Amino acid sequence: MKRTSIVGVLLWTTLLTALPLRPAHAYIDPNSAGPLYQFLFPLLIAIGSALAVLRRTIASAWNRLINAIVSAVRGQRAGP
Repeated sequence: MKRTSIVGVLLWTTLLTALPLRPAHAYIDPNSAGPLYQFLFPLLIAIGSALAVLRRTIASAWNRLINAIVSAVRGQRAGP
């Protein structure tokens, strides 16, 4: 298990045990989440897509940099 996931589990466990357990007696209209969902879902998809493209771009630039450094150290010409 990763260290970040262990810290996250401990944080959530601490948070849930520290909260008071009282009934809320609240009502949320089922249709009130519709506009929020229509706004947030495409926004989350756009953010996820941008992060995927950015990750690929950074990985490609990093690989080119590493290949250039390795070829310079070995005395070879850099490939395309």
